[in-house]
Amino acid sequence: MDVLAKGFVVTKFSEGKEEFELEVPPGSALLFPSEGSVMINDLKERDLKVRNLIVLDGTWSKARRMYVENPWLKLLSSHVKLEIEGASLYREVRRQPREGCLSTIESIVHAMKEMGEDTEGLDSMLDVFESMVGDQRRCKDENFGKIL
Repeated sequence: MDVLAKGFVVTKFSEGKEEFELEVPPGSALLFPSEGSVMINDLKERDLKVRNLIVLDGTWSKARRMYVENPWLKLLSSHVKLEIEGASLYREVRRQPREGCLSTIESIVHAMKEMGEDTEGLDSMLDVFESMVGDQRRCKDENFGKIL
C-alpha cells in the first residue's frame, strides 16, 4: 500500500478505550534519520511530492523513543533526513549527540528550504530562535556568576 499517496488513520487505544485518533493525510513524510530514510533533495529525483512533514519534537533520545513507541510511523513510505554539516544554534543550551543534529525548528527550516517550498520568513524564524538561545546563554552566565 502506498501510504504517501493514500494516507491513513491511526487510532490509539488504552485499556479498551480510544485515547485519540490521528488522520495522516496523503503526501505525508517523516523527518527522521531512520534506517532507509532518504535525503530530502532525493525526493525530487523520485518524483515524490511531500505535502505534510511529520516532525518529532523532543531531545534526540526522546525523538528516538517516540519513533520506536509509535509503530505507525514506520508505515509512512517516505522517511527523509537532512545532510547538515556544522553545529546547531542550540549547541550552547543542549549538547548535540553528533554533528548535524539540529533542534526541531532548525530541522524544519532546513527541510522546508531543501524542499523548495515557500521559504519566505524561514530565516526570521531562525533569527528569533537565535535570540532565544542568546537569552538562555545570558541567564546561564548570570546564574553561574551568582554561584561564584
